[in-house]
Amino acid sequence: MNIKELQTEIKPQWCPGCTYFADLQAVYKTFSDMGFDESNLVLVGGIGCTGRITSYVNLYTIHTLHGRPLPVAMGFKLANPSINVVVISGDGDLLSIGGTHFIHTSRRNIDLTVIMFDNFVYGLTKGQVSPTSPHNLVTSTTPYGNLDEPINPISLALISGATFVAQTFALDINKTFQIIKEAIEHKGFSFVNILSPCITYYRAEDVKAFKSKIKELDEQYLTDLPKAIYNSTKYEYYVGVFYKVNKPTFEENVIKNGNPFNSELYQKDKIEKLLKNYL
Repeated sequence: MNIKELQTEIKPQWCPGCTYFADLQAVYKTFSDMGFDESNLVLVGGIGCTGRITSYVNLYTIHTLHGRPLPVAMGFKLANPSINVVVISGDGDLLSIGGTHFIHTSRRNIDLTVIMFDNFVYGLTKGQVSPTSPHNLVTSTTPYGNLDEPINPISLALISGATFVAQTFALDINKTFQIIKEAIEHKGFSFVNILSPCITYYRAEDVKAFKSKIKELDEQYLTDLPKAIYNSTKYEYYVGVFYKVNKPTFEENVIKNGNPFNSELYQKDKIEKLLKNYL
């Protein structure tokens, strides 16, 4: 499918100038370049401004409950390991109410790609403080500045067990496209954080000032985990691939006989019998 075919009739409803428009273009470009169609990809979305993306991509998509895109995505992957499963959600959905799911899905090394649009606030509900809001950030719920230290998404993914971890900047669409593509091609749990400051509620600086802080990683594609963790804490706005390593995936360890659809467990009559026990 080309980019035009991937677009739906629903026009994106974000604030004018939102960095998410650039994120969406990178996603379109990736899916088009990789030759995805409706038979080999499912896109899982969460809640918030990012959650709207499931209405903007002409593929199989599911808009999940708040904080629950990862367990839903894991269900898809275990039911049919041959399909590509991509999760796109925000910093609030993945790291606040969904924070525990993020940790445990990472450590299991499920073969999923998780793309986080990190806008540093709860943009959909008028700019409340989020898990990645910088210390002292003034928001609608922290009028005197955020007292909490922010979660470092890259560090969290690394220490939780993700086997591909990268960060990019929303307005660098080509770089974002390349990194998302690499993340999807990686076999294992891959995490891409897209720095996407909210232009409406992120009051620390404008996008131009934010862009001036972006730096390219000196060392990329590390297999040395302690060094990758060190890089993730050395400077907040490094972009590039922090870590990439090959390890057996969760489904490889659990499913030894190919696609589980071939198993007796997944025969239609047995599933119907099982469901009747709950009715």
